[in-house]
Formats: sequence, C-alpha cells, structure tokens
Amino acid sequence: MSEIVIKDLHKSYGKNEVLHGINLKFEEGKIYGLLGRNGAGKSTLLNIISNRIYATSGSITIDGEDSKENDNALSKIYCMSETNLYPVGMKIKKLFDEMQFFYPEFDKEYALDLCKKFSVDIRKKLGSLSTGYGSIYKLIVALACNAPIVFFDEPVLGLDATHREMFYKLMLEKYSETGQTFVISTHLIE
Repeated sequence: MSEIVIKDLHKSYGKNEVLHGINLKFEEGKIYGLLGRNGAGKSTLLNIISNRIYATSGSITIDGEDSKENDNALSKIYCMSETNLYPVGMKIKKLFDEMQFFYPEFDKEYALDLCKKFSVDIRKKLGSLSTGYGSIYKLIVALACNAPIVFFDEPVLGLDATHREMFYKLMLEKYSETGQTFVISTHLIE
C-alpha cells in the first residue's frame, strides 16, 4: 500500500506564507488533480512531499513513515517537474540506462517504446531537445519509472494538442494496468 498523509503543513518564504495548514491524503490506486492558478503553491507542495524543499512546519508520511530524508519512503514516489534535473549533455538512451540505478523498476523497454510513439530520437542529447520534446522526455521517464506514486507537475506545458491527448491516453492505460497513484498538478482546467 502506498499512501501519503499530510498534516497541518505550512510553508513560508520570509513573511510570505505559501501553504497554510494543509491537510490531505493521497490514497493508493487513484488519480488526483491539483488545480490552481500559478503561484497557488501546487509545485511547492509536491516539492515538499518529494523532499526537494522543506516545510516550515507540519508532517508528511508515506506509508506511515516520515518522509523527511527517508530514502525508503521517498523511493515510493517520483516527481516529474518543470525543472530539468537531468544532465543536458547526456544522450536519451544513456539517461534511460542511468534511471535504472535510481528506480530499479524502471521499464527501459517501455520507455523506448514510448520514444517511438512520441518520435523522440534516443540518440539526441537531452539539451538539444525543444521545450516540448524536453517535456515529453520527462513524461516518458515518469510513466516508465513504475514508482507506486507519480507526481506530474504541469505535465502538458509546451505540448501540442496531439501530444497532450497521447499523454493522457497513455497515463490512463498505465493506471489501468498498474493501479499506480497519479497526482496531476496544473493550472490548465481543460
């Protein structure tokens, strides 16, 4: 079971309180949407859960374990974000090889199949991809990582209508097959 429980979470940057008393539970095997305008704190929340930044106060548990600096708890989540955390000088195929060190359940064959579907050239360096294809690369990694809980932070920014539709279709297929928990954070209501 992979469940996230957030209790009385606060995050401030100086005098600016971004998150105030957030209480939330992400249960296993569901798809959630975090909707809100830019600057509402969606990315901040996901970054706190994934331990990229720290809360001012409050608690987060993943399967009953405190998530703060806890490799066991954090290994159950994957956070795809707008920020590029991958070496831009590395080729896509090599990046897929490296992903298996961080996510042992990473499905390289599935990732390569998705590259074909999205027409991503795996011989290219990540830094040479357009904004849209850079987003597609991150979506492919998120879908192929096989973490029990996957966060998609603004997943369709920079994607054309065809690629957006393809992503949502593939995500629903993956959800039907695996029962993973997906959290989609976006300001795009449609």
